[in-house]
Amino acid sequence: MSKKNSGGRVFWIGRALATGLIIAITAPLQAAEQVVQNDVFALDFSGAIIIGDFVIGEQGGARLTSPCDGNIVAIQIPWISNSGATPQTLQDSIHVFDGASFPIPGTELLLLDAPLLTPGALNEFRFIDENNTIPINVPVTAGQQFYVTLQYGENTNIAGGDASIVRDTSGCTSGLNVLFASATWFDFCLFQIVTPGNVALRAVVDCAEPAGACCDFNAVCVDDVSEGSCENPGDTFFLGQACSGVTCPTPVGACCDGTGGCLENQTQNFCENILSRTYGGNGSACADQICDPGACCMQDGSCQDLLESVCSTMNPTNFEGPGTTCAGASCTQPTGACCIDVGGGNFVCVPDQTEANCGGDIWQGPFTTCTPDPCSCGLPGDMDDDGDIDLEDLDAFTACFGADVTISPECLCANVDSANNVIDLNDWSSLATIITG
Repeated sequence: MSKKNSGGRVFWIGRALATGLIIAITAPLQAAEQVVQNDVFALDFSGAIIIGDFVIGEQGGARLTSPCDGNIVAIQIPWISNSGATPQTLQDSIHVFDGASFPIPGTELLLLDAPLLTPGALNEFRFIDENNTIPINVPVTAGQQFYVTLQYGENTNIAGGDASIVRDTSGCTSGLNVLFASATWFDFCLFQIVTPGNVALRAVVDCAEPAGACCDFNAVCVDDVSEGSCENPGDTFFLGQACSGVTCPTPVGACCDGTGGCLENQTQNFCENILSRTYGGNGSACADQICDPGACCMQDGSCQDLLESVCSTMNPTNFEGPGTTCAGASCTQPTGACCIDVGGGNFVCVPDQTEANCGGDIWQGPFTTCTPDPCSCGLPGDMDDDGDIDLEDLDAFTACFGADVTISPECLCANVDSANNVIDLNDWSSLATIITG
């Protein structure tokens, strides 16, 4: 195996067996692929005339024109014999040359070595190695001419039943058919006298999708996007243009009255400022039930029946979907610190508890923690936690008088005597003895 550089492009060549895929002439191609051919004949090869005879080293071929910017990805060779069933034939090579000049080809663009051809079929070659791992991929531009030729590795005797390439019977077009013989390139039409026609060697070109500017449903424009990539709902494609030269359509969406009523394709300004309704968002549609309220779960575990567009602005934990209701919702409840009464006026803090899990003990509220400990009092009577007990503490103590600390944990420091959980005269008497100033 050796490596050859042809016109700046590198291809592997050698005696690797190139096996053709036998396909029907009507076989579908991939979406952007086009068969480039000069010949025309019936699908059953009627009207196709076998060409012979060739000797080893001679070539016959067609000069083709690319319909687009893209890549040659396959070569097709109709291969027939006059005797019906004949064995497969191993020929020398398939060539692709630059076709700027005629009849002498230019730079070799591809060499496909040792093609194995099956008679009575359209043989298609998509790889240049026997393991089918290196695909044919020859760049071409719209209007570029190139040759596809077959070089024979065996002498042919078509009268004796050998298979060969074919031509149609529609007349031979000068400048489109070539013959290499006696070390010279010729216009093949010069050698056709009876029922002349164009040589049936073909190429498959994968045409690059046209590019342009693409505006999405938010009126955001992106340059150099293929048309096939600009097909999401709300996208607008501008073939061959740049964002600097286009005006994206004003975004539209569903307009909601808040009770399920919906208008399609309204601008946000018209919906909100003229109709005084709620805009469902750019690209939204009534078919998506965008205007049907649903259960909106809040961070604090509460729930409201709202439009999704409104719910999303309220920092929710989740929106349960259009048509759902808070009555059937299962909103995640927040956790917080729970002060558990262990007796004697003492409480232990347990973190990460829901209000329901805290039960009859003292839940400190959503998102509270046990650091610092909200369930203990550093100095009994020091209501403002400033290290002393003074008139300011007395004012706070008075506000807690009669309170049950299991219900009002903010009064824990007023429970001076710890005899019970109620702030009473006993606590007042105890407080009076420890006033420091």
